[in-house]
Amino acid sequence: MVCYKYNLRCFGVLPHQHTSEPKAIRPTYPLTMFLTQVPRFPSFPKKHSLPPVCYDVVARSFDDAILRRLKALNQPASAPIGLSWLSLAIDFLSFAHTEARTLLSNLHLSPDSDDSLAGYLDGALKLLDLCNSITSLIERLRLRRLSINFVLQLLAPSDSGFPAPEKLRRARDSLSDWEKPSVGLEKRGFRSSPEDLIRDLAAGLGDAPRGKISSADKLLRRTIHALGLLTVFFGGVLVSALYGSPKMAAVRVPAEFSWADSFNALESSVSTELTRRFLVKELDDVGTRTREVREAIDGMAEAEEDKGRERLNGAVGELKIATEVFSEGLDRLSNGVNGMFQTVLCSRGGVIENVRVGQRKEKQPPK
Repeated sequence: MVCYKYNLRCFGVLPHQHTSEPKAIRPTYPLTMFLTQVPRFPSFPKKHSLPPVCYDVVARSFDDAILRRLKALNQPASAPIGLSWLSLAIDFLSFAHTEARTLLSNLHLSPDSDDSLAGYLDGALKLLDLCNSITSLIERLRLRRLSINFVLQLLAPSDSGFPAPEKLRRARDSLSDWEKPSVGLEKRGFRSSPEDLIRDLAAGLGDAPRGKISSADKLLRRTIHALGLLTVFFGGVLVSALYGSPKMAAVRVPAEFSWADSFNALESSVSTELTRRFLVKELDDVGTRTREVREAIDGMAEAEEDKGRERLNGAVGELKIATEVFSEGLDRLSNGVNGMFQTVLCSRGGVIENVRVGQRKEKQPPK
């Protein structure tokens, strides 16, 4: 047993050292220390809530990206629609679908958005069908280009004088085949014509959401509507320019979108040009040069030898240049259509996967 000496003196167990009368000594006890340091970690974990999303800012960012790329597509007044411009339009449409895919992938949607997503998936499928139709047309135009190359070989200038009569006859027959509009340009092999696909896409547009964008579902509907407007217009331009269809679906963008003025001005300019000239510039130029070569062949019997040869060689040279420009533009357009097909296919697949993930989470029992 441990005893404290001064405590024992207090209780008379040990004598005091002083002989005088003892003073009352306050007993002391062992000191107790209390921890007052705050721990470095909380006793219970805190829940970290995500910051609120400003959907108006997200929508504005999407609109700004569309506006910047749209300004590069301004079609000069009275300028013919060419394959080079159509390629830029296809690239722009691919860019718009990529931006929309990025936006949609970051949204936390409710089950109420299923109808909007179903509309997007249906529109994307129609756009894929349109890409297949245009790709098929491009391949047929390439086959027609081979007939022009055959004509250029038959009528190539040489030091031996006029081409043989047999070569002239075969060249004229090939040129006549090119001028027939039914050769290579008919719409075949698909359940829906390109014009029908554009009309279906236009019919599914509906109205754009108005007012403040206060939820992810409203932002979804707004983005899908914007994407539909762009798809209907640029897809319609492709169909009209390549197939020679004068009628286009009228598309007007409401003022809720910051790119409305630029788009509506472009739509008016392009629509006016397509009513004056149905086919793309390069294809029209090749048609004009083929007629000139055929007329030069027909006039050789009445013209003097030197003048007939000069006229024919000049017409063949112009046809060669027009065919090269047409070939380059056609190849670029083909690459653009293939790229857009892959972009839309990936976007559609991503949306389907997100829907499946959401459905699996809903089926899981609560923990």
